[in-house]
Amino acid sequence: MNKAALVLLIAVAVGAGGFWLGTRQASSPPASLDALSQPATSAAGQTYVCPMHPHIAQDHAGDCPICGMDLVVLKDASGAVDSQIHVDTATQQKLGVRLAKAERATLTHDMPIYGTLVADESAVLRITPNVSGLLTRLHVSRVGQRIERGQLLYELSSQEALDLQYEYIDILRRGLPAMNMATERRGQNRVILEKARDYDPAELEQAERGVRQSEEQLRSILQPLERDRARVKLRLQQIGFSDAMLDRLIQTDEALGVVQARAQRDCVVQAVMARPGMTVGTMTEILHCVDPAHAQIEMVLYPDQLNWVEEGNAVTLVFSDGETIKAKLRGLHPLLDETTRTLRVRMPVTLSRTPRLGEYAQVTIHATPREVLSVPKSAVMRSGRGNFVMRALDKGHFMPVKVVTGIETAERIAIRDGLDEGDQVAVNGLFLLDAAASIADSAQRMRASQAPAQ
Repeated sequence: MNKAALVLLIAVAVGAGGFWLGTRQASSPPASLDALSQPATSAAGQTYVCPMHPHIAQDHAGDCPICGMDLVVLKDASGAVDSQIHVDTATQQKLGVRLAKAERATLTHDMPIYGTLVADESAVLRITPNVSGLLTRLHVSRVGQRIERGQLLYELSSQEALDLQYEYIDILRRGLPAMNMATERRGQNRVILEKARDYDPAELEQAERGVRQSEEQLRSILQPLERDRARVKLRLQQIGFSDAMLDRLIQTDEALGVVQARAQRDCVVQAVMARPGMTVGTMTEILHCVDPAHAQIEMVLYPDQLNWVEEGNAVTLVFSDGETIKAKLRGLHPLLDETTRTLRVRMPVTLSRTPRLGEYAQVTIHATPREVLSVPKSAVMRSGRGNFVMRALDKGHFMPVKVVTGIETAERIAIRDGLDEGDQVAVNGLFLLDAAASIADSAQRMRASQAPAQ
């Protein structure tokens, strides 16, 4: 009985204690989760935060317990400005904040790009045969092979070339009797004129009339033969016959079975388009050959550079061996590439050495100087949301302002929109000011969302 009474007494005590605790908790209201999520705020409505550690916030001035920096005022009591921050003079000195004015200055835009040495299109030889036939042998077999003027390039077996040679031989054979007759007749005419001079003028006039008629007859006989000979000779020269080959053809009366093509000038093989055994025509390209002494520098300009490049801009080229060339920009292509939206520029370049096609060069295009509104380059903060500056307001207030930038130099950058002449901006300590401004903006949006609807 004693044990049962003891258990009952303990149960009654526990129940009474639970009832008393529940009644005490119900008498005090629960803490608001929203209040816990907000930074501490003073009665004056000011919040102090650390520029480096935005989670440190309190309702009175002080130092950051982490980095020791002075806490800055998040916003004023009126709450009228969203992203403004206030930084007193002492804090500005600790942050190292300096101010500069947006003012007009003359800037030039230097664009460093790369250029490539390419063959001058006007110096590319597209070697094609002047007669159709069978390509029997190719004496040039690889790209990059150097060719000297007069060097044998290829050999061609052509029935058309054989027919032309035989026609030339036949014309010479037919014309030989006529030429001999004409030589003999002219000799006779000279003798007649010499004898007629010893007689009276009437007989001399009659002799001269007879000699003129004889010359007209000879001309009518020889002219068709001469025209045919000149026509066939020109065609043979076009397919590669030299004067020595034509003289040999006259002396031997034997046609050459193979046409040999030789280089017209020194060059380097750029491409081999044909192979032995191919049947080729007058439009078949056998070789591409370039003159390396005539090279061009090719450059590619991108959309953000096109507005600043003009024909006649100064250009500096620096090659791998240190050779530097200063020139004027020319050769701007009038059409953009539809796929890449880029513009190719090709301009002739003359080096003190034989250029190596495909060689790179460091190119700097010096744009025409322009007078623009500008600020120091260090005043601009670049982010994925755009470019910003911290504009200085009255009494130590700062506000981030989005700007549109333009050309830039090593020291200054053009402002195309967002600032007026005379506006002051911070030129250093920007990451601290930007952090504070971001905190102010975030807090303002948070409080606006929590404010009860009017």
